[in-house]
Amino acid sequence: NQNRFEFGPQTLSLELPDAGSVSVKNFPRLANVTFITGDKQLDFGNIEFADPYDQICKSMGYAQTSCAAGYWKFDFCRYSNAYFKQCCADKYKYTADSCSYPNELSSDGCGGKYRCICNRTLYPVESCASPQVVSGDACTEDGKKYYSECVCPSNYTETCTGQNQQGRGTGCTYNGTTKYTACECKPGYNQTCTELGPVTPSDYCQMNGVKYYNNCKTCENKCKLDSCPVGNICEYEDCSQKYCTIGCATGYKDLDNYWCNGALRCWVK
Repeated sequence: NQNRFEFGPQTLSLELPDAGSVSVKNFPRLANVTFITGDKQLDFGNIEFADPYDQICKSMGYAQTSCAAGYWKFDFCRYSNAYFKQCCADKYKYTADSCSYPNELSSDGCGGKYRCICNRTLYPVESCASPQVVSGDACTEDGKKYYSECVCPSNYTETCTGQNQQGRGTGCTYNGTTKYTACECKPGYNQTCTELGPVTPSDYCQMNGVKYYNNCKTCENKCKLDSCPVGNICEYEDCSQKYCTIGCATGYKDLDNYWCNGALRCWVK
C-alpha cells in the first residue's frame, strides 16, 4: 500500500488518507532503511536523524543548555526549549507587583526581574552605639533590617544646663543636643549652709527647689578690731582673727552707754 509506512524495530503503522497530508513531526526520528535487491537485501539498521532546530537555535545565539545552582533559565529559543540565552541569579526574582514600600526595585536586573532592596540613602543604619537605639522606621532586605536613623531612648529627657548642674550617667546626643535620664549637682555642691550661710551666696546648684553650696561659713565674721582696746573686755574670733568688745573692764565705765545709747567707750571711773 503506497499510503502505509512501517517503522522498526517495532512496527508502527500509519495509515495516510487518500487526500490531504499528515505530520509525523512527533514520531521518533528513527528509520530502518532496507534496500531490496533481488533475493538479497542491504540493512542499514536504525538511523537517527539530527534535529534541524538544534542548529537553528545555536545559530541564533541560543547556546546555553543548563545553569549552575542558584540560577534560573531565561530567554528560550522559540524552536526548542532545550536552548536558551541567559542564566539569571536567583536574587533576581521580583517585579513591581511583588516589591512593595519601603523596598524598591534595584537598578540592575535579569530576565525582566530585579532585586527588592532598601534604599540605603533613606535607610543607612544597621546598628547604633549605646545609649542610642535604632528608630522604628525600618526596611528589610534579604532578611536583614536597615534603619533610617539612631535616636535617644524616650527616658532621656533632661538637658541639665542649670548652674553647676551635670547629667547623671552617660548622655545621649541627638541632633546636636545631649540629654540625660536625670540631673545632679556637680561634685562638691552638697551643703545647704543653714547655720551661718554660704561663703559665696551666688555660687550654688539648685535641685528640686533647694540651693546647694560648695563652701559654708564656719563663723560669723562679726569681729572687726585688730586688738582689744584698753579698758575693754573683748572676745577673739578665730575665723576672722579679730576682736569684738563685749564690755568694760573692772574700774572702767561705758561713757557712751550713758551718752550714746550703747556704744562702748570705757573710761576710768
